[in-house]
Amino acid sequence: MMTQTPGTPAYFANALDVDERTIRRYVQQLRDAGFPIVADRATGRLELASDYGVPPIEFTEREALAILVLFHEAGATLDGNIFASLRGAAAKLASTLSPGLLDFVEATRIRVAVKRGAVDNSATRPDAMKTAMKTETETTNDDYLTGNVSAADGDGRDRFFDAIFDACLARRPFEARYRGPTGPTLTTTAHPYAVFYSRAWYVVAYSSLHRETRTFKIARFESVEPSDVKFLENLNFSLDSYFGDAWRFIRGPRTHRVVVRFSEKVGTNVAEVRWHKTQQTRVFPDGSAELEFRVSGLTEIIWWILGYGAEAEVLEPPELREMVAEHARRVLERLANPPSKRDDDRFDANPWRRR
Repeated sequence: MMTQTPGTPAYFANALDVDERTIRRYVQQLRDAGFPIVADRATGRLELASDYGVPPIEFTEREALAILVLFHEAGATLDGNIFASLRGAAAKLASTLSPGLLDFVEATRIRVAVKRGAVDNSATRPDAMKTAMKTETETTNDDYLTGNVSAADGDGRDRFFDAIFDACLARRPFEARYRGPTGPTLTTTAHPYAVFYSRAWYVVAYSSLHRETRTFKIARFESVEPSDVKFLENLNFSLDSYFGDAWRFIRGPRTHRVVVRFSEKVGTNVAEVRWHKTQQTRVFPDGSAELEFRVSGLTEIIWWILGYGAEAEVLEPPELREMVAEHARRVLERLANPPSKRDDDRFDANPWRRR
């Protein structure tokens, strides 16, 4: 702020909604940190010395990659009012990188993504591979409804993320032991294509055990042993084509036309949000709305619909309507009976109950 608009302590205090003593304390802290802030004797205006320049910042490969991926993904997928500017910031940052570092970032960026809602297919190659995701082994109800329990280091990072990410960048397979959400621990050789983040970190890899491309939650790996041998890269692979028209990232074997009617209580709010790239919206005079999508697989969208309770009614397809009805019946059955002893014990042990 001071580099663009010099001003008196009173000016900055008013602009930042603090008192002048706070501004003077901030100025002293900045001076102690090495910023040459000077005051004009005649006017009392504070400004940085004219010969001061911000020293160049040297990024590591990982730092530059993380910043540019985050800026690009946020600028492309989040609310455009302010986040759109991040794409411009990413371009400016990229222009300051050395040619070698920029080449690394550009070659790597396609292997890491932040997955928020549907993936924009505008850049999908026409020859992209059409492998469908198998949903039987990757149930994500826990990701929607609870926090992720990770095999993490003390700083909260997934224990094997670095090894898997490095293998992905180097196109090297790794031997792994993997614990599924409900099934037994399995052993496979994984050829990683890309990693992405969606409330937790995942890796998309060809699995020798399953003989197909699958999605694995990185927190569920129990061991990872990278190989020294490179695998032949699948040039047709892209995350966009892999996700296809999935609601989030679990792509089913069939694409369904989904139509959901929302009551006047929530219709306007629901219609104002772009939930999926295929969305078509109809808003009626009473405030109710109908949203239509073309979605590959119903596993994920059902949880979104259930979140609106009685205010949402599935019109199409019939199988999704029955899935929602079955969940409603099970909820009624559970609530019709007293809580089980196990539920009582778990509730008593919950530290939040004592707050």
